[in-house]
Amino acid sequence: MSLTIRCYTLFDITKTGITNRRNNSNPDPKWQKQRNTQVNFDTILQIISLRSQPEDITDPMKSKIKFNEFDKFGFLFENDTEPKPCWSFNFTVNFDSVFDDGINDFGYLYQDCDGVPMIITDTQWNKLPQFLDTSPELKNIHFEVFTNA
Repeated sequence: MSLTIRCYTLFDITKTGITNRRNNSNPDPKWQKQRNTQVNFDTILQIISLRSQPEDITDPMKSKIKFNEFDKFGFLFENDTEPKPCWSFNFTVNFDSVFDDGINDFGYLYQDCDGVPMIITDTQWNKLPQFLDTSPELKNIHFEVFTNA
């Protein structure tokens, strides 16, 4: 049975389509930022791909959240009441228990994400570490089953 999953993250994962590694002819900071956000998105897709082949991947969408209203991230963020940028996208996997570690439906996926380096850009919250964190205190990536209800 296939399962649609939504990923939320505080890292800028804007899909830009810039996949080449170097831009020697034009060392433009805008190009570098677009490359870095694409790299962040690719990194999360690669983590997901360690255990499953994601399909029907949607483009990441940026929104604004308040930590005290959107409780998917680490509880230490809850004191910050200013709206913060958040990115989300959906993907489908063919087997609904592929990430299940026997404790959490996405347990293996969280284990795979924890500590993976990410690139900081100027469009995301400036208090993030330079890596994915899945701890209850500082969680900056979240997965949930997505239903079109």
